[in-house]
Amino acid sequence: MMRLVFCTVITIAVTPTAALPDWFARTDSGGKLILTGVAVNPDETLTAVYLTCSDNLLNFEVLTVNSANADELPDYAGTKIVLGYKTREGDPRKLGLDGEPIVSAGNALSIEARLDADQSTAIATSVARGNRLDVEIVHPELSADKGVKKVFSGGFTTALHAMVVGCPGLKL
Repeated sequence: MMRLVFCTVITIAVTPTAALPDWFARTDSGGKLILTGVAVNPDETLTAVYLTCSDNLLNFEVLTVNSANADELPDYAGTKIVLGYKTREGDPRKLGLDGEPIVSAGNALSIEARLDADQSTAIATSVARGNRLDVEIVHPELSADKGVKKVFSGGFTTALHAMVVGCPGLKL
């Protein structure tokens, strides 16, 4: 009996847990590709990041834990987004972006940035190769969002396929 209990415990301990995809693809009502990344905050809560294809360039948006209305947006001017990614060769890099505060659904505060062609290629290639994307928001009014949000690589093949089909001019 003790042997059966021991084997059961070992089996449960080594059985992998169900993995959830970290990247989801969809199109908006206008036909634009939107990749949603499930990001893990430092306190283990979840948030979202969005990569949207527009004219073969990517827009990046990160959802904060704050809420805001339109007249409060100037309080968040000057917000920076720092993206940690890997190059084609696997070298870690950081990309600093000037963020623009916006009000998302439910009065959630989001910070968005438009990436240029080289930045779009770098981020898309890193995600498409199955690398984790690190996201950090820098602004004194966003102290609740301190630390690095991590979007792991689950669902990266979905992201790769979606980028090839939904954003064909993007260089991968």
